[in-house]
Amino acid sequence: MPQYEMVYIVRPDLEPDAVQAVVARVGQRVTEQGGSIDFVEVWGKRRLASSLGKFREGIYVLTRFTIDSTHIPEFKRLTRIMDEVMRLLIVEAEGPLPVPKVAPERPSEPAKEVPEPVAVEPAAEGAGSDGN
Repeated sequence: MPQYEMVYIVRPDLEPDAVQAVVARVGQRVTEQGGSIDFVEVWGKRRLASSLGKFREGIYVLTRFTIDSTHIPEFKRLTRIMDEVMRLLIVEAEGPLPVPKVAPERPSEPAKEVPEPVAVEPAAEGAGSDGN
């Protein structure tokens, strides 16, 4: 069976638990159609290029799944009628599974220490001169 990638945009006014519920429901729709979920990554809230209805932002989700190509039209139809999903795009996947991006951890202390300023003493008059 071929692999597909789908990016869909979820309404930005949903709570994080509701977004996870939408992701779970989309995954359930894949399995109902005889497929399997291979990878899911929630990209988070991003600004849209143009407004969709009253929304200027959306929560982007990437899903990679394996399903028979004859089930794609029905899966698209079932996903598009979900109220929480504003847009979706499904393409045939190429290459290996993506690696999830991990946000770098912020250290609790500054990464580098600032050296303390060193006071420069003015040279004494006549120091280093022969006195001639």
